[in-house]
Amino acid sequence: MRKIILTVAALLMSRAICAQDDYVDGSYWTVTGVDTFPGQFNAYLTDLNGAWRKSMEMLIADEKVLSYKLLNNVNPREGEPDLWLMVEWSSGAAYMDTPRDYWDANARKLFGSMDNGAQANKARGEMREIKSNILLRELRFN
Repeated sequence: MRKIILTVAALLMSRAICAQDDYVDGSYWTVTGVDTFPGQFNAYLTDLNGAWRKSMEMLIADEKVLSYKLLNNVNPREGEPDLWLMVEWSSGAAYMDTPRDYWDANARKLFGSMDNGAQANKARGEMREIKSNILLRELRFN
């Protein structure tokens, strides 16, 4: 019985080692699907070019974010968002473990106060609907 267990364990370990040779873990990405309301696409892009873009640049300066992208779904099917906001994080911890006071301080830098930030968020809510927000891990082949 002991030989069987050791053989199975060795096979599983060799399979894991071989699988790890095929790819490496890459960056963490958040991908947010956004659907703009009729007539609000340009207004929302203008808004993104302000606060969102500035916040991304702040996060890059603080080495929490590596890059970001804004993609337009040219031919969205029914129910699909028309924009994808993609953010490449420097690590999973940069996304998940950053203290709340860091985010609050950045909001104050962007908007002057938390109340102004809340008002800006409310105004954005009149231009778009967030359809999804997912965290992905990039895999790269060796």
